[in-house]
Amino acid sequence: MINNNYKQKQKQKLCKTLGHTLMRYIRKLHRTSKSQSRVDEKHSSVLTYRQTLDRMSQLPCELMRLIFSFCDSCSLIKISQVSHKMYRVAQDNDLWRHLYHKNTHWRVPSCSFNNYKSLYKQQSLLEYQWKKGSFSMNTLLGHTDSIYCLQFDDHKIITGSRDTTIKVWGMKGECLKTLHGHQASVLCLQYDDTIMVSGSSDYSIAIWCMHSFQITKRIYGHASSVLDVCLNSQYIASCSKDTTIRIWQRDDHSLYRTLVGHQGPVNAIQLVDNQLASASGDSVIKLWDVETGTCLRDFVGHVHGLACIRFDGVRIVSGSNDNKIKVWDSSTGECVMTCEGHTGLVRALWFDKYKIISGSYDQSIRVWDITTGVCLLKYESLHSSWVFDVMFDATRIISASQDQKIIVMDFSSSIDTDMVYSV
Repeated sequence: MINNNYKQKQKQKLCKTLGHTLMRYIRKLHRTSKSQSRVDEKHSSVLTYRQTLDRMSQLPCELMRLIFSFCDSCSLIKISQVSHKMYRVAQDNDLWRHLYHKNTHWRVPSCSFNNYKSLYKQQSLLEYQWKKGSFSMNTLLGHTDSIYCLQFDDHKIITGSRDTTIKVWGMKGECLKTLHGHQASVLCLQYDDTIMVSGSSDYSIAIWCMHSFQITKRIYGHASSVLDVCLNSQYIASCSKDTTIRIWQRDDHSLYRTLVGHQGPVNAIQLVDNQLASASGDSVIKLWDVETGTCLRDFVGHVHGLACIRFDGVRIVSGSNDNKIKVWDSSTGECVMTCEGHTGLVRALWFDKYKIISGSYDQSIRVWDITTGVCLLKYESLHSSWVFDVMFDATRIISASQDQKIIVMDFSSSIDTDMVYSV
């Protein structure tokens, strides 16, 4: 058994070496054959490379496939032009599946997929358009005052406004429903498959059925405007200008506990399992244990009040009136990175494993590398006033503003989005 494992490892090592050598030959052949003014020695090197590739094409298909698995996609495409046999092997679905899964940030298909080469092509093109900042834009109009909050999924966009309404939009920009239920500005909302929770300047929290879009319950308890809401399978959480955070039971909407500790308005909260991160105008971030009501730690570093926060259970990302974005280790309280560039309050942000997207009172939307803090993209002319909210997914950034516009930036132009979303 040990001997077989050793042989297998040696085979893998040899194939990896051959794969890397093959890529070098392909690149050299491509470079030298592009030049029309080469001396005889150069032409002989082209011949040598071609002879080497011709010999490799005589290998058994299984061995060739293993060697190809150590090549990159560009080399594979060039390899497929060498011979009919290499072409057939280079089209292998399992080979492209292997290449696809090397990109760990791409969506993993939920079921077996029979065309990984096409999927790889679509994802590569989408990634390229994100890097280049190339998108098509759609502007949604319908609210008659500032738009404070938004959320979207693959099928709809939901927005809340100072005009007291909530609107449900189709992904083509059509307004499907206008919901009336608050007596003042709709400052925040969040939904899942069954309910939506909204908070307002009328001090109330409304619970909506996502199937009928009717209010099923209205909750009172805060002594001032409800500035943010969030929910999970067990709790609904709300925060307020009254400096408190309230935790409500999701099943019967009863008050579970009140978290007290901030010295200013609690502007934003994020709930992950039994931990809740909160951001306040007192410039402090707090991490709470919802079950016990204990403040686990404070995060101190911003020099002005906080406006927004996101939390994924590991990292906290915050935006402040000091115009900065900070990334924190939630387990230690350490600030691991600061992103600087905005010239106004950072009002909204969203992040994933690789990037942060922020919206600011400087009217810009910016994309940041979450590892280095470098600003990758900057959009300064999409909105004509303060940006109040922003969210993104694999193909879109959607933002809302005081200018009464919802901007949809679609990075999937010319891409088969049905294929991308099907995974």
